[in-house]
Amino acid sequence: MIESSCTRRGFFAEFGRSVARNIVNSVGALQEHRSDDPPPSDERQPQAWLRPPGALPETQFLKTCTRCTDCLDACPYQAIRRLGPEHNEASGTPAIIPTESPCYLCEDMPCITACSPAALQPTSRESVSMGIALIDYRSCYVVQGQPCDYCVTKCPIGETAISFDDSGMPIASPEGCTGCGVCSYLCPAGAIKIEPALIQSLLIEKDTKHESQ
Repeated sequence: MIESSCTRRGFFAEFGRSVARNIVNSVGALQEHRSDDPPPSDERQPQAWLRPPGALPETQFLKTCTRCTDCLDACPYQAIRRLGPEHNEASGTPAIIPTESPCYLCEDMPCITACSPAALQPTSRESVSMGIALIDYRSCYVVQGQPCDYCVTKCPIGETAISFDDSGMPIASPEGCTGCGVCSYLCPAGAIKIEPALIQSLLIEKDTKHESQ
């Protein structure tokens, strides 16, 4: 799946003083660097982060999450961490940075079971929606003629999430991809990024509020 050239800059500008801007700023580097753009010159840009499986829509999640560490403690892979004070209203809330430690989509979802305030809602592995894998084909080893299949063979969900098309190129399915980040973490070429679902959640909330006015 190749990203479009849209960066949603208008969203960041218009929604700048709200909770959304504080959240989106932390994933802004991913939004601004599209697959058709040159690589960013500043390697110190913040890493994109995801909410754990089953997270409520972002605004509701921030109101529901008590900032405890139960989901962190329950994760057997230590993939969940707390966001720091630089994230403002989201400070102290749980997040996953897929390039550092992805979500392996445990069968029993212990992080959800451990969440007493229900900021993480019960869901099946296949229904998890943390984000979407975006493939930069300029960097993909397969495009360069080198054998590589990590993204497909190591995906916890399988070929309903990411598979090879008829030409042998890896394709992430918008319907099947959970955004767990395993493919991004394992990709030796660094060709896969995860666009967080919380960005889409905030866009939907913004449009809903605008329509109701």
